[in-house]
Amino acid sequence: MGSDLFSDDEPGTPQTTGTGLMGRGYPGVVQDASVVIKAPLGTTLESIPLPRPPAGDGELSSDEEETFEACKAGVDNLHKAFWIAGKSLETMKTGNLHRSSGVPNFADFIWINWEISESHAQRLMSEWRIGEALASLGWRPRESQVRELTPVVKSHGEDAAVAVYDTLAREGGRVTSSALKDVVKQLPDIPSGVSPAEVVRVVRGILEPSAFPAAGGTDNSEQSGHDAAASLTNESEAQGSSQKPDPTESEDVRRLVQGLALVTDAAKAINRPAVRRAIDEHPEAAMLVVKEIETTLGKIGRAIAVRRPAS
Repeated sequence: MGSDLFSDDEPGTPQTTGTGLMGRGYPGVVQDASVVIKAPLGTTLESIPLPRPPAGDGELSSDEEETFEACKAGVDNLHKAFWIAGKSLETMKTGNLHRSSGVPNFADFIWINWEISESHAQRLMSEWRIGEALASLGWRPRESQVRELTPVVKSHGEDAAVAVYDTLAREGGRVTSSALKDVVKQLPDIPSGVSPAEVVRVVRGILEPSAFPAAGGTDNSEQSGHDAAASLTNESEAQGSSQKPDPTESEDVRRLVQGLALVTDAAKAINRPAVRRAIDEHPEAAMLVVKEIETTLGKIGRAIAVRRPAS
């Protein structure tokens, strides 16, 4: 279990998501009304608390013990989802949760338990947020693939890196480490402060040279990327222009609008008296549904908790 765990260069694949409990919706909830379904600790990102300083210098508190177990399970899950392992490692290190393990040095602790080198652990801890963001979009990236996005993260931030991967996955088909490396290598100097949507345009210019024809009639993807970036620069410097991109042409904006419509319909369908009556009549089944609703709302809240433009 070393740093070569993610060296295989396979494409990221869409992550399938079930509907309702165990992917079977309300009938499944009712059928399993007598059974409380809970994901094993460390197998989902939500089951791992955020990194926080230790509660003290002595023995672990009960909460810290539970967090420690979840984090260890998350690192055990390393071969399935590196972002879960990365968050687990950062939470353990930040909270000094290994202090009662008999191995005070964190680098020694993770090597003894999982044969993860200190440098590999640092990479995982720096990459898990991008992995989480891509997983929320339905992709299942490899750690070696996210590693190729490091230059983009350093120059333009995590949102831009996510936009590069997402665009390649949508427009370019097969996502590999080499494909990401090639795109990142061709990325031109992009004006600071550009939005992820603008980064998408630049990447599309690299993947689809015909969208930005190069001077002299040649069809060069590197020149296309520069032409796309130049277009962004000109647009950002233009003053008083009334022409703005039509938001209705954006697939992601349409997705947000559709999601809002569904959430609005759900808000109309659910009210406090109905919930109380349901719990009174069928407490076990109703509470499972309520918990599922709470989990889903939490996912929506995390999905929209992004950096907002300055007002």
